[in-house]
Amino acid sequence: MFLCNKTQNFPKMNQNIFLKHLSFLCVIGICFIFTTNALSQETSQVDAEPSLAQRVFEKYQSLLLRDDIQELLPTILEEIKKPENQKLLAPATINLVVDRPDLLKTFVPDIDDEFITLLKEDQEIQTFLRDIDVQALLQNPEAIDELAALIEMYELPLVERIFERYQVFFQREDIIQILPGVLAVFKNPENQALLQPNTLTLVAENPDHLKEVLPQISDEFITLLKEDTEVKVLINDPDVQALLQDPAAIDELAVLLNIKPPVIVRIVPASVESPQVGEQLVITVDIADGEGVSGYEGKVQFDPTALRFVSLAHGSYLSGQVLPIATEVEENQITFAQIAIGTPASTADGTLVTITFEVLNAKASTLTLSDVIIGGFGGVTFPVIIENAEILEPPPTRPWDVNKDGRVNILDLTFVASYFGKEDAPPAADVNRDGKVNILDLTIVASHFGE
Repeated sequence: MFLCNKTQNFPKMNQNIFLKHLSFLCVIGICFIFTTNALSQETSQVDAEPSLAQRVFEKYQSLLLRDDIQELLPTILEEIKKPENQKLLAPATINLVVDRPDLLKTFVPDIDDEFITLLKEDQEIQTFLRDIDVQALLQNPEAIDELAALIEMYELPLVERIFERYQVFFQREDIIQILPGVLAVFKNPENQALLQPNTLTLVAENPDHLKEVLPQISDEFITLLKEDTEVKVLINDPDVQALLQDPAAIDELAVLLNIKPPVIVRIVPASVESPQVGEQLVITVDIADGEGVSGYEGKVQFDPTALRFVSLAHGSYLSGQVLPIATEVEENQITFAQIAIGTPASTADGTLVTITFEVLNAKASTLTLSDVIIGGFGGVTFPVIIENAEILEPPPTRPWDVNKDGRVNILDLTFVASYFGKEDAPPAADVNRDGKVNILDLTIVASHFGE
């Protein structure tokens, strides 16, 4: 009877059990969906974080690039990747091997004996193998391959490494346009002296600081530094920072990228003390790295309250048959141009024009280049970097030092005396600037005798 009752109740009991199992599976399913969504969100948040191989390489780069490790590492990594060895690489096993290196030969018979010796004696390797990230990597063949690729990349010379790492970035249209000018500014010897080791680190945090250090850098590059993630990654890269402080490496990268250096057009001298009123100031506009140039034009702005334009003469940079183009002079601006017919300039460096001014007021002012165009045959234009000039206010004058040799002595007195009472006396002999050379001028010089 008991068996009969049990048999009769069996379908009902199975139904109850089935419902319980179904409910349990529903709960599991809901939990699974929730967990999957949570993990998905978490994964999306850390997509930008370094991979396991990148973390290990960053942490142990100096160890992994050691010459003795480089000799052994490729073979060791290949041994570790073998499926039969992967089964043994639990964290507990790795820690045991670090404590007792000879056991590694038991687990991995083909392991190099030199590595066993290093493991016994080298504290760096022991620390490396106890790291939980390293232990996780050694159990992941894909991560091992990624680490090997990173090491191989860093075995390349600095410039090739940067070229390989940022090859796609360097092909961006906006980068192609500004990169020649940016590299030229960094390469400038005067700017190199300003690039202290921590300067580029500060620039990454505050791009405007770069404009303060290197005023010639393009505003477009500063904007990209502020807004473009790829550019921020680039400037934060220690390899790139090392390259930007090495002119030879900059040139090598330019060759790999097929970048011709920009033409530099500068006012010379870049800084000059203003001559005295009535005297002349002569400057040149020079060109550098201008291979294949067949024509140029530009403007020089000046302060008309300080200077008066006197003349402009073209230099010999363009030779042979040249087309004369009239110089235009406005109140504060000089426009110049010249073009060669038949042959381009035979040299990369030279003087475009020489400009002479008369000093109206011996004060501080600037000379500024603008609208500079450097061209080649066929309408080709070259990227240009311009360098302006400043005129400094002269130190207080000592008119009694008539010959300007820094001393007031008998030579100054005899100079003034030689023009005593003469109407054609030079301005220097008229010490008090009253339009006459007389006893008053001699008295002033004599009162400062010996200074």
